[in-house]
Amino acid sequence: MKQYTISRSLVFLGLCILAAAWIMASALNDKAEARDQNEVSQANINIQKEDQLMNHLELKGYLGLSDEQLEKILPKKEDNVTKSKIPYIKIGYEYYFPVKAIDQWLTETEAETFR
Repeated sequence: MKQYTISRSLVFLGLCILAAAWIMASALNDKAEARDQNEVSQANINIQKEDQLMNHLELKGYLGLSDEQLEKILPKKEDNVTKSKIPYIKIGYEYYFPVKAIDQWLTETEAETFR
């Protein structure tokens, strides 16, 4: 009888250990899924927080232009008047190019080629 009770106790202990392991694994999976979903939402937020202004090097890469082509469209100062084929913002001595304005400019001048 004593053997039978010890055997039952050991089986019960084993089942309790298995149940606890299953509960812990389930909780860890839920936590990992929640973290993954949080990372995805943070990634979406980061995508939306892209820079709104580009410098001339970023503009060159954005448009896929060579140095010569970029030079043709960058703002030039002539007789205290800055002329440009492309929308820009001047901050201090630097020219910056708003991404949305560049996209709109590209749409409007779709047929024009850079020579």
